[in-house]
Amino acid sequence: MEEQMLRNMCMTLAVDISLVWITVAAAERKEGQWERTTKTEMKGMQMPATTMKQCITNKDLVPQKQEKGQECKMKDQQVSGDTVTYTMECKSAEGTMVSSGKMTYKANTFNGTTDTTIKTKGQPDMKMISTMTGKYLGPCPKGK
Repeated sequence: MEEQMLRNMCMTLAVDISLVWITVAAAERKEGQWERTTKTEMKGMQMPATTMKQCITNKDLVPQKQEKGQECKMKDQQVSGDTVTYTMECKSAEGTMVSSGKMTYKANTFNGTTDTTIKTKGQPDMKMISTMTGKYLGPCPKGK
């Protein structure tokens, strides 16, 4: 049961990081198709890397799918040159996740890290570190 809850929270974290990534991509992004690879680690466990593609446009900075039962808010976001720092908080019935990160964009690539603390009712806090790399792929596919 606890392992399944952890897996669900990790999947939710991946979606939340996508939300942050899409939001901060506006700092120095090119409109078009981007590929992002995320590696997440927590004490004693390393999750498999996940890779996803996302079409980013000025009109579509928010993901189309929000996780059910979860509310996320950007608490802080600072842009300095090609670097964005942020803090985001997500609340659900299971608990609260607070993520703080830094992303740096260079022309057709980016890299970044996110530190996340998960507070679950009746459980000790869990800490996760995610590293992200990304690359610009080209124009968005037709119909996106």
